[in-house]
Amino acid sequence: SWPCAPTTGSGVGGPGMSARSGSNPSDVERLDANWAVLQRLVRRTEALARRGRREQAAVAAMTAATFAWCNPSGVFASGPLEDVLARLGATLPGATGRDRPAGPAPARAAGSRPRVLHVASQVYGTGGHTQMLASWLRLDTAREHHVCVTGQEGREVPDKVVRALDGPDALTLLDHGRPRLLERAARLRELALEHDQVVLHVHPNDVVPAIALAMPPGERPEVLLVNHADHVFWLGVHVADRVVNLRSSGARLNVERRGIPEARNALLVRPLVMRERRLTRAAARAELGVPPDALVVASAADTYKYGAARGESLLDVLLPVVRDHPEAQLHVAGPAPDGDWSVLAEQGLGRAWGLLPDVHTLLEAADVYVDSHPFSSLTSMLEAAWLDTPVLTLRSPDERLDVLGADTPELDDDLVVAGSGAELAAQVGRLLADADARHRLGASTGAAVRRFHADGAWAEQVGKVLDAAPASGPAPAPATAVRATGPLDQRLLHVMGNGVGQGLADAVA
Repeated sequence: SWPCAPTTGSGVGGPGMSARSGSNPSDVERLDANWAVLQRLVRRTEALARRGRREQAAVAAMTAATFAWCNPSGVFASGPLEDVLARLGATLPGATGRDRPAGPAPARAAGSRPRVLHVASQVYGTGGHTQMLASWLRLDTAREHHVCVTGQEGREVPDKVVRALDGPDALTLLDHGRPRLLERAARLRELALEHDQVVLHVHPNDVVPAIALAMPPGERPEVLLVNHADHVFWLGVHVADRVVNLRSSGARLNVERRGIPEARNALLVRPLVMRERRLTRAAARAELGVPPDALVVASAADTYKYGAARGESLLDVLLPVVRDHPEAQLHVAGPAPDGDWSVLAEQGLGRAWGLLPDVHTLLEAADVYVDSHPFSSLTSMLEAAWLDTPVLTLRSPDERLDVLGADTPELDDDLVVAGSGAELAAQVGRLLADADARHRLGASTGAAVRRFHADGAWAEQVGKVLDAAPASGPAPAPATAVRATGPLDQRLLHVMGNGVGQGLADAVA
């Protein structure tokens, strides 16, 4: 699901990087090297725009944003890059192929539902990002929804999205027929002007909405950007009237590093359509081929979220615990059953399942759920908690790294947070040894999640966000974004370097 997934395996920011300072540069030197590459890419974008090569400038901007997303350089937004996109947006017609001028959506008929345009870059059969969009569409029945995808590239649109819409007319694939980026932006602008609000669920490098919606707020609907990738660089600061954050740590990073005023941040827990338990833990273990009397420690996330970042990996932390409890097994969805993870099957300690199309049975089998590390995977953790399973996470005590850890309002009081690998191992071991403690904590955790996600609770929350008065005061200013090379930026080098950020060659590819 990552457009910047590696294709050649070397380059600035990745394992094959070299620098003038030697073959083993420091983290700060690597960040500076990535920053130098990003600056060159931005200057190229600006030069193309000045020469009137608008389509090439849009492509160059997307290349620069892809590099910045996947190869940390100490920035989370770029004022110069967004300025180019705004200038490209100023050259678009207000509504292509239409006689009416640009402006807000026409008045709705009395009693009709508000019209919301959801914009995504790509949607997939698996993964929490598409699931979040599909859940939003299903849960928010008070509004009429249209989904627009900017670059699906021939992939099948998953049924979970299609079924949540009112019909085929509620889905638009902007890249059908492979139009150019500016043509897609013009069509998106036309669609936006037919709606009351626009909600962006887009990839961090998607230039199409950043160009299409570059209009004065009074001349277009309100734009809300869902901050689902709050730990990386992204485009869209200049068009976001409000940023809908899924975590408090993401909202803080917006203010501190992206130039987004506090008043333009909103907080909304992620939309989840929770699945009830189908199988008992014993029956789920049997379906997976796990011994019926085993105690299952489970985890599920994209593989890159388990990459070691300076020190012990999650596997390093949990292996001794599993070995100390003969009845325990570790089962992880995401990582392939080879390399370091092969030890689980080889020693009869569990299994790495690779990418599963559906992790529900694994979550049903779990006695204890451990969040991915060094980067959290909140959706899987919440789904496990819903099934009355205690959940644990390893979070650095350094507050500057909060955006990499588990942080979600549902679990403020019930998530077991460990500040070190040793503490996490001790907490997992305690729960494995004490069935009563497991059951009490699991029941409390499940009740906490249900308060936010059962019986229309999320629909009420999203209504409060979407119906709130438009934000006032200073507009987002990506030109004021702060560059730094501190602990968060250095840690991101390791997280994104684990099979995601592989340098300039792959960003171009």
